[in-house]
Amino acid sequence: MSSTNPEEFKRFHFGLIRGAPAGYMPFYFPLEKGGKDPRKNISWKNNRKTFREAYYLMRQGFNIGIAATSKDPLVIVDIDDLKQVPEIKPTLQTTSRKRIGLHNYFFCFDGTAKKNIAAKDAGEVRANWQYVVAPGSFVPCSPEEIDRIPEHEKVNAGKYTLNNELPVTEITFEELPDVYKVRYTEIIHDEVEAVTKRIERKFTHRPSSGIHTSALWDLDITDVSGVRDTQGKRVPMPSEIHGSESGHNCSVSKGLLHCWRHDNYHNAFSYLAMLAGVMSCERAGRQHGGSYFGADQQDGQTVFKVWSYAKERGYIPQSDPIPQRALTYYAIERGLCKKEDLTEGGRLPPVIYQIALLIAKKEGFNFGRN
Repeated sequence: MSSTNPEEFKRFHFGLIRGAPAGYMPFYFPLEKGGKDPRKNISWKNNRKTFREAYYLMRQGFNIGIAATSKDPLVIVDIDDLKQVPEIKPTLQTTSRKRIGLHNYFFCFDGTAKKNIAAKDAGEVRANWQYVVAPGSFVPCSPEEIDRIPEHEKVNAGKYTLNNELPVTEITFEELPDVYKVRYTEIIHDEVEAVTKRIERKFTHRPSSGIHTSALWDLDITDVSGVRDTQGKRVPMPSEIHGSESGHNCSVSKGLLHCWRHDNYHNAFSYLAMLAGVMSCERAGRQHGGSYFGADQQDGQTVFKVWSYAKERGYIPQSDPIPQRALTYYAIERGLCKKEDLTEGGRLPPVIYQIALLIAKKEGFNFGRN
């Protein structure tokens, strides 16, 4: 017998569309039975269902997802940690399967809140082709998850239910809880900084080849994460990054590791930047639909730290030559020269180059260069 509750889903649907703007139709699609992932062998974006179709599928035991798309005004504020998000504008609200998370449904008409924002473990704003599990669905909880559920809610473990039947209200960016606004400000700051750096420097994106080319640039995502192409399946994120309670927040395809908690992806360099403690997952990667990696291969300080970590942990040989940008950072950081002393192309003058290698050798570093 199915544990889904189609009548709960029906109540949610009519609460959602009550007072909705003209022409709005929820984007429903089927998920796996007992799971949160879309049904296999078809993209969920191409598997939209009407309410009646979704209701029928839930009666058959399938869970249902609801997405906010780029073409509708829906904004879903997903709260995972109530301590970090103690208040939010009243609106139609549902409770997720662990009974400690809330999904808040809003409409945004000025576009300001139609942004995907992953705010670490506080939660997410899902507004542009992202989804949550709709009420009436059921995903079993593990014994560990049940232990964390308040005693009076254990009877509802695994259920997605309505928390109220308020009408869906309008929201703007300024009305979002502070934790999401702060995170979005960080995203914009990082993007502006990345673009500014690219304008200022004359380096190409990929390190040039030569006798001193580091093996760092030959590493792929499997070398550093141990995760091979997952063939479209989602697996747990490696625990050294941030792990996964759901076991479905990571996938690897086309040489990139996708983090579905933070809606971004990583190459080998950004992954090593996380391992080295240079940046967190949400800041090191490249946002889906974004234009840059937070872990910048052109930044000498970042390259130095990542290269040093890779060498210490055996990802690259001990004799590996230090990348030029990292060597330049080292020389400037040690006070051997200033940025204005660099030659065209950002290289060290020959004398400073030799002095930097000598000092590094005295400090016990193997820079792999003569």
